[in-house]
Amino acid sequence: MQQTESDLTATLMQALGNQYGKLQSARGGTIAESSSRTSLYLTSLTGAVVALSFVAQASRFSETFFVFALAVLPVVFFLGLVTYYRVLQTGVEDVIYARAMSKIQRFYSEIDPVHADLFQDTSVDHVGLARLGMFALRWQQFLSAAAVVAIINSVVGGVFIALTVAYLLQPPSLVALGVGAAAAVLIALAFLRHQWATWMHVAKALPMSPGAN
Repeated sequence: MQQTESDLTATLMQALGNQYGKLQSARGGTIAESSSRTSLYLTSLTGAVVALSFVAQASRFSETFFVFALAVLPVVFFLGLVTYYRVLQTGVEDVIYARAMSKIQRFYSEIDPVHADLFQDTSVDHVGLARLGMFALRWQQFLSAAAVVAIINSVVGGVFIALTVAYLLQPPSLVALGVGAAAAVLIALAFLRHQWATWMHVAKALPMSPGAN
């Protein structure tokens, strides 16, 4: 039996409601995964630092400490690397879901123009925040969970390189610290550049409002 226009409209509204609920649940999932992965990385890093402190006290920074540190820190850095990539992915997924929800809200606002303000876009994402009075994307990237993991993991990488230089070459302490600090800065810049390139790609795929960057 052929459906009437009112039946089709009712079916569409029901489908949109279901879709909006699925998108909302999916956004919640991305936030939960981002939090859990970040917490796992920070907990692992804390455990590694505590273990290193105990080994340092017991060995008095002997060769045992360096061997232990050079074995543990690469594992922590790898965990931080995969955590950064996955948290960045969940951030992109969150933006995709937010934009899809905004389209549905926009459709709702067009049903009755008199009450359109009740359905104004309220989905906040990482791509366009300037129009809401928040940071533009260029600065917003430093506030993301991925950036937090990236900066902390850069320090882990710098410490590993400093300890490697100190163990193999045994230079003055300031030289090892300088090399480690320089390495940490370079690693951090590489992370942030990758994150910026990723969000610029997302911004092209999901156009921002004028002045959002």
